[in-house]
Amino acid sequence: MTKFEQPTKKFEADENGFVRFGDVASMLLKQQAQYASRYVDGFQEEYPNLGEGLRFEGKSDDYHNLKIHQDDINEFVRRVTVYKQSTGNPFA
Repeated sequence: MTKFEQPTKKFEADENGFVRFGDVASMLLKQQAQYASRYVDGFQEEYPNLGEGLRFEGKSDDYHNLKIHQDDINEFVRRVTVYKQSTGNPFA
């Protein structure tokens, strides 16, 4: 079983409940948005689509403007964390 702790960080959301993906990536995934965005939609074939069923605004290839819904942050971080643990590569 993989270990995952729920994030406790608070992010500033827009009027629709979306927060800047770059903030989530750097604070919770410890990655730059350009790297973490590879997991959002499977746009790059060599990376899994870990954002399926979650709410995003924007496109992963425009990571500067990408946003994630505040209610989906924990699930996305959990999926990425579990995936990285399963590969044995924290930089995957």
